Amino acid sequence: NEDVGKPVSEYFGISGTAPKVLAYTGNDDAKKFVLDGDVTLDNIKAFGEDFIEDKLKPFFKSDPVPESNDGDVKIVVGNNFDEIVLDESKDVLLEIYAPWCGHCQSLEPTYNKLAAHLRGIESIVIAKMDGTTNEHPRAKSDGFPTLLFFPAGNKSFDPITVDTDRTVVAFYKFIKKHASIPFKLQKPASTSKAESSDAKDGIESSTREVKDEL
Repeated sequence: NEDVGKPVSEYFGISGTAPKVLAYTGNDDAKKFVLDGDVTLDNIKAFGEDFIEDKLKPFFKSDPVPESNDGDVKIVVGNNFDEIVLDESKDVLLEIYAPWCGHCQSLEPTYNKLAAHLRGIESIVIAKMDGTTNEHPRAKSDGFPTLLFFPAGNKSFDPITVDTDRTVVAFYKFIKKHASIPFKLQKPASTSKAESSDAKDGIESSTREVKDEL
């Protein structure tokens, strides 16, 4: 059913035509579980008992891990979240977005410019994750886009919600304030031929703005 069944199957990350047995806690800390194996009476019974006794491992959706991830904005999926976002040696800014979200699309040029601006600082990672196809227990969003900051050395604590103006300067000042690892502003790296002069001018302009603010 396109109106009812499809959104439910997408929410649980279910595809195909074979029967699937699911368990769902359905509270504020919603957890999903999928029966792994044949749909038999014995398997369903064991699955249900383990669910009641909280012995099951929750299921989280994930896109495939990118083969290459060398862009200024790192691509995070459910299965590489720990490796990138929870790296204790990095201060990480994460945007959780939806492809259809207009506010996310409006933010993208600024976010890309910020990432280009900070590309030379090894201790900082600017990242984004499609929140419609990826999940992680540490990536909780109230809507799209959600911006979360994970300070280095403090990944066991809840991330800091980024509540600031959505400009390069405002984001920079936020990161400068909350980053665990001190850093100095770098001059923008020389742009490649593939980058337009407008993009280069934008990055250099934002660099001047940040320096003026400092």
